[in-house]
Amino acid sequence: MANKINYIGNTTPLNEAIERLLQRRINMFTPKRQIYYIQSLCYGNKERLQQVLDVIDKAINKWQDRYFIPESRYIHPNMRKADIEELCMADMLQYKEGKIELNADFLYREIEKYGFINELHHADIETAWRIGDCDFLRKQWEDTVLEQIRHLREITCSMLANTLEHSQNKPQTTNRTLKRIEDYPEMFGMDICCLLTGYSKDTIYKLTAKNEIPLYRAGENGRKLTFKRKEIIEWILNRRQETKSEFIERMNKILYERQQSAKK
Repeated sequence: MANKINYIGNTTPLNEAIERLLQRRINMFTPKRQIYYIQSLCYGNKERLQQVLDVIDKAINKWQDRYFIPESRYIHPNMRKADIEELCMADMLQYKEGKIELNADFLYREIEKYGFINELHHADIETAWRIGDCDFLRKQWEDTVLEQIRHLREITCSMLANTLEHSQNKPQTTNRTLKRIEDYPEMFGMDICCLLTGYSKDTIYKLTAKNEIPLYRAGENGRKLTFKRKEIIEWILNRRQETKSEFIERMNKILYERQQSAKK
């Protein structure tokens, strides 16, 4: 029974593997094994790779969507009654949908379960917990929980990109029409961006809000979002999960900068 819980083999269904990773019921899933696992699911088949990518994205989005940070935290004494009611209503809708409220105590305990990167990381998590910085704590928690699933996603994207490139250079042996990169328009909107990247609209909106994806804004108040095919393809290919050493180096830099800012 222990082997079944702690080991993901090539015959393990994708949904079951994702569930184990989310529940941390596996201690080690090395990059090499991740590659073999995705290969065993797809055998280089483009359609199957896309299906795997869709399943992974759906699982990530579903997990993230289970939780929310209350909007009512923004209420202050001088706020208008109508604005207060709007924030409370937003939280009420989240509760009705069965979502789980995140607070600093919960997030701190969850991060503590996985362990801290180093003393500096521990100190910064402690600071964020004391001041109630739920956004920072949630980001740290998500990065830890989703680490290996995101690795799987990057491997799948890489394989899919290689398969698309190979299929474009290989003579067609069938009359079946294939969806090529060139078939996408040079400029497109949200729907086609979701189709090309495999991300949901919610994820794309989050990326645009953080300026983490190349885009152009048009229309009134810049609400109309457009994307360039070339830039999105380059963004997909260049996007990869950082290594553990890179993550530690980046975190040390962020935590140091936060501490320096706090001293000013």
